[in-house]
Amino acid sequence: MNHALVSLACHAYVVAALVYLVYLVRQMDALATGGRVLVGTGLALHAVALVGLFGAQGGRPVGVAQGFSTFAFLLLTIFLVVDVCYRKPVIGAFITPLAVAVLMPGLLLDQGQVMSPDVQRPLLPVHITIALLGVAASAVATGVAVMYLLMERQVKGKRFGLLFARLPSLEFLDTLNRRLAVVGFIALSVTLVTGAFFSSAAPGFFWTWTSKQIATLVAWAVFAALVGARSFGGWRGRRVALLTMTGFCLLLVSFLSSYDFIHVSGGGQ
Repeated sequence: MNHALVSLACHAYVVAALVYLVYLVRQMDALATGGRVLVGTGLALHAVALVGLFGAQGGRPVGVAQGFSTFAFLLLTIFLVVDVCYRKPVIGAFITPLAVAVLMPGLLLDQGQVMSPDVQRPLLPVHITIALLGVAASAVATGVAVMYLLMERQVKGKRFGLLFARLPSLEFLDTLNRRLAVVGFIALSVTLVTGAFFSSAAPGFFWTWTSKQIATLVAWAVFAALVGARSFGGWRGRRVALLTMTGFCLLLVSFLSSYDFIHVSGGGQ
């Protein structure tokens, strides 16, 4: 049942992605409204599925499939909040296809995978959810950074084509990037602190200098530098967009290596 709900949500996201891509070419209010309704409907179905899956496993994370599924859910939740608050549906043309690409592995991977008992600790779901929230916020910030670079290229080259007419202003994109980067940085900081808590509960459990932990720490340093440079150095524009993309790539390495860290095992073993 949970898998069927996620599948229905994925279908809604796919149609929403197509709607937003059409909106990129032909900006009509009906398309923007349709995209929001589709994403909202998908998120409602997705939320029910995730709660059901989480409850069925006794409140424990269940491995790779749920990791990808939760990442996609948080990614689209952040996008929908941004869209509703700022009324910039064109961002959906860059975010919804990414969310669909993230969700697909969650549908195709083994849904029976569970986490090894030695890492099933009471607050681990909170730690993982906050970590995924940071990655999702950084992903949306990266999408905004890509839009900024595309827009800047058209402005500098004085080629005022389709994207120039459709994308938000450089100032808006820069401001939105900053706000999303701050959210990602805060979530990442909390992730490191909660990780230290697990380390104190089980020596050697969290900080063992694995590729995941190193990538997370370096990503945190990149976002700390980004937030600091914006706040105290007045950085804006292109170099901030590139730093955002660099930080997200590092977080992606951390995310993709996470399941070596938690030792996923087959549910039937």
